Amino acid sequence: MKKTISLSLIFLLIANIASAKGVGLREVPALITSTYIFALIFTGFFLLLAVVISNMIKFQAGPNPKDAGRRRMWFWIFAILGPVSFYLYNFLMVISTIKKGPAADKFSMHPPIATAIILVLYILIGFILSKSMKRGKLGNWFPSKEK
Repeated sequence: MKKTISLSLIFLLIANIASAKGVGLREVPALITSTYIFALIFTGFFLLLAVVISNMIKFQAGPNPKDAGRRRMWFWIFAILGPVSFYLYNFLMVISTIKKGPAADKFSMHPPIATAIILVLYILIGFILSKSMKRGKLGNWFPSKEK
């Protein structure tokens, strides 16, 4: 199941790159739409990675456990890696295929916006997951200060 999803994502990325060869002004709106769709896919992928890693870290007993800090650290590492990897993907694979001139000008503002959307959605969904699962492992991402 995981391999099928991974292969589907890889084939989708390759198909997007192949179809983007020599993108002109007419194809830019479709490329903008696919950029935002890929932003949502990257957000979901990195959130899923954060959830899996957080659930793999075992609870530690004792007076000074370090497991909560590790879960929080991995959450923020993926919060950085998600937008950076998406922007690099756009910069290296997509922007290089767009013809110079009006097409490049029309598309140029959308990769940074989509990158910011990834960061904001990742943190927002992570916060919601953390607060809805306070007593679970994901609750360590944004701990509550209970008295």
